[in-house]
Amino acid sequence: MASPDMTISQYKQFRPKGIVLIMLLGLTVLVVFVPALWGAYGRILLITTLLYITMALSYDVVGGLLGYIYLGHGVFFGLGAYVTSLALGRGQTLPVSLTLAACLALSVAALLGLPLIRLRGPVFALATLGLLLLGSQLASNMSSWTGGAAGLSLPPNPSPKLTYALTLVLALATILTHWQLRVSRLGLKLVTVREDEDMAESVGIDASKAKRLALIISAIPVALAGGLQAREISFVIPTEAFGLEHSLAPLLMCMLFKPGTTWGPLLGAVFLTAAQEFIWTTLPHFRLSLYGILLIIIGTQRARRP
Repeated sequence: MASPDMTISQYKQFRPKGIVLIMLLGLTVLVVFVPALWGAYGRILLITTLLYITMALSYDVVGGLLGYIYLGHGVFFGLGAYVTSLALGRGQTLPVSLTLAACLALSVAALLGLPLIRLRGPVFALATLGLLLLGSQLASNMSSWTGGAAGLSLPPNPSPKLTYALTLVLALATILTHWQLRVSRLGLKLVTVREDEDMAESVGIDASKAKRLALIISAIPVALAGGLQAREISFVIPTEAFGLEHSLAPLLMCMLFKPGTTWGPLLGAVFLTAAQEFIWTTLPHFRLSLYGILLIIIGTQRARRP
């Protein structure tokens, strides 16, 4: 028979995982049954929420665990949207199209990581913002592939249930991946680099490799989110796919509560979705003003911290 101390120790180790599993189970039940009760509106709202959860937690890998202000997250969202749309337009299935988007996002993130890992602080933030602007310009100018400023249009979604199911699977996989990453060796390395990069390198941590892996891990889920949104709305244009909103929204969702945790960005995603939905139905012209207000609040609160 196991000793009482052993039982208590095992319980303490299981408790955090048990809480997360219960939350995931509750989320799964919620998103499976709500569309049946709310119809098309409920499905669209939940898809938006699930995509935001994916974007927030994938951003947190760089913005929370690594602690970098990262304004290029929307680059991979737009890349995923365009690759998925192009593949669908050439007769590929949605799963195949999303796989292509994920593979290209991985490759691009690995290449971009080579120069970006050398940068720190505001220089890193400005460089990633420049990539977002570059992506929008390339999508507008490569009209033979992207349709130019007019963008690409897709036939109506033939299987909304498949899109919804894939969005749910993506969100759940991102939550579990983030949770495991936080307690993994790589997660501990990222946190150490965040606290003091020079000290981390002095104790044998390859900070460049850790940052590059963080960028790659962050890029794949958001690229898939971009592809799923493109399939859901059946069109993609440069100003939307590479819009600043897709970089600011994840930053806000991550920073609103507690960056570097799994529950913080998740809760931020739910909050921002609800706030945006309220503004859309009451003051639609002030939707983007919400981002400015939240940025001021977050900046003020962070400035007050010792």
